[in-house]
Amino acid sequence: MLNLTSAFDSPRWIEITSGLWILLLFALAIALNGLTMGVYVKYPKMVNVTSFFTVAIITNGLLSSALGYIPVIIAEFSGHWLVHMSEDSCIAEALIVYYFGCSSMFLHVCIAYIRYQGIVALPTSNAPVEKWRVALAFGACQLLSLVLAVSPLLGLGAYGLEAHGTSCGLAWNDRSRAGLGYLILIGTVCYVFPVTFMCVCYVQIVKTVSAGLCTLIL
Repeated sequence: MLNLTSAFDSPRWIEITSGLWILLLFALAIALNGLTMGVYVKYPKMVNVTSFFTVAIITNGLLSSALGYIPVIIAEFSGHWLVHMSEDSCIAEALIVYYFGCSSMFLHVCIAYIRYQGIVALPTSNAPVEKWRVALAFGACQLLSLVLAVSPLLGLGAYGLEAHGTSCGLAWNDRSRAGLGYLILIGTVCYVFPVTFMCVCYVQIVKTVSAGLCTLIL
């Protein structure tokens, strides 16, 4: 049985409004990510070491939207996930969303580091980003994301229905030792550490750019 994060009935108009809103987000996500990806496909020379992670994030957005939004839209319009879909599909949707979400967060960390290296560190080290390092970082991002997303299927944490039963995600009401440990782990690894690292990188970038502008002005 699914671990229910919460359970309450919503008025029908809220479900329909939510379904329309998610449908709009789905259309925008597919259109904008697809348009951006089309530019890279048309001009493949734009894809380089620096933009590779951007392309990967766009790909994540397309796949996550195509695989994750549709069942949620169906659940919203039908009133509950289990009206037309199974418990297994709920777990699969949650796994997809968390896998691509974690992956995108880690890829943003890689982008922040590359920008830091190019603006702050490169003038002193003059060392270009090597392709094998990019491949290694990308592989590490995907592997870590996969491990974190699959862990609830192996007993560390749990996936379940969220809100009023029309979307799926982590079972935030799981108070077992394994459940709490996983919630702390994913919150730290997928949010606290990445955000802190990116903030440090961008603060240093802003300082370097500001110092350069002041030098030019003076």
